[in-house]
Amino acid sequence: MGAARVAHPRGTATPDELRAWVAGIVEREMFAADDPWPRTKAVHWPKESELLADVNAVHDANNALKDFAARHGCGVTCTARRVGARVMLVDHVTVPDERVALAIAGHRLRRERERTLARAAQLEETCGVTPEVAMPAVRRLRDETDVDFALFTAAAAWFGAHRGDIAAMTAREVPLEGFSAKWLGGARSQRRSAICTVLGVDALPLRERPEELRYRHLDPAAAGDPDRIAVTPQHEPERPVRRAIIVENKDTYQAMPAFVGAVCVFGSGFAATRVARLLPFLADCDVVYWGDVDAAGFEILSAVRASGIDCTSILMDRATYMRFMRFGTRLDARSHMIGAHEPLARTAMRLDDDEYALYRTLCAAGESQVPRIEQERIPIAHAVAALRAIGW
Repeated sequence: MGAARVAHPRGTATPDELRAWVAGIVEREMFAADDPWPRTKAVHWPKESELLADVNAVHDANNALKDFAARHGCGVTCTARRVGARVMLVDHVTVPDERVALAIAGHRLRRERERTLARAAQLEETCGVTPEVAMPAVRRLRDETDVDFALFTAAAAWFGAHRGDIAAMTAREVPLEGFSAKWLGGARSQRRSAICTVLGVDALPLRERPEELRYRHLDPAAAGDPDRIAVTPQHEPERPVRRAIIVENKDTYQAMPAFVGAVCVFGSGFAATRVARLLPFLADCDVVYWGDVDAAGFEILSAVRASGIDCTSILMDRATYMRFMRFGTRLDARSHMIGAHEPLARTAMRLDDDEYALYRTLCAAGESQVPRIEQERIPIAHAVAALRAIGW
């Protein structure tokens, strides 16, 4: 049989609430470089008249707190209260150290914190950095496998010793033994950013590939023309252009149908911010942006506008979100839950009021709502209708 249910006076802390309090601190301090313990939790009891209403419940609740503290090795202090007679009631519970806190928090959080500390120690030993330097890198790479984190540690140590030898190399040419050529990723990759954090530099002095943008003419007269790739500024288009649509994903880019005098630009995420530099002829065009309905999609839209492109968004509104929510996802590409995060400030975003309101909703969605509807999940016919509605 299960343990008997203990009654608690209204407003009194329970062992479950203490456990949740400890777990919350462990979660918040997951990447703390310093030991965040001890911590003390105050226990509040009701006024005397409420205590007298159920004396047995008061004793049961007090004993439950004492038992919890004794079982886990927590300290307690007590205060005298009148419950008929004077009784010593627990008024503070102190969790003395991280070992006790992790035992209380539960297996998942204990395992994650222990892995975090082990990874920081691995970086400190291999690269000779302090915990204050190591922890931000560990945080950046929290989703990496143990194998990839070991590779990262080796890569950070290698770059620390050879940073002056790599200026003429691309990321794929770096002679890291046992690494895939693609492992480092692009200039904005989390792995490269974390290496920079460990080394205390802004960027690795690698030779980057030239920026490029892919676009294609949608005019029926251009049927059969190859896609164009701009690596230097294109001041004049190959054909007359008066309209352009920038899309985020390749499937949508390839599916966009014919429109007279129009081009479709493959934005590929934040690469869309290159449009102003590489396709300056679009400055005189009617430009539309269509991206994923998620927080990143709106941040890209804002960045494109901030880069100098005056564009209108389509299918990035609350009506579209509600209509296609059933095709959305709560998981990222690695099947990890998309968590809530802090939205960028209103003043920092080039969004209108409706766009910013939806952006905030998506930032806060977490597990409670669908935080992402990928562009490809919306039929291309809806994009055609939206473009027709604005005069295309």
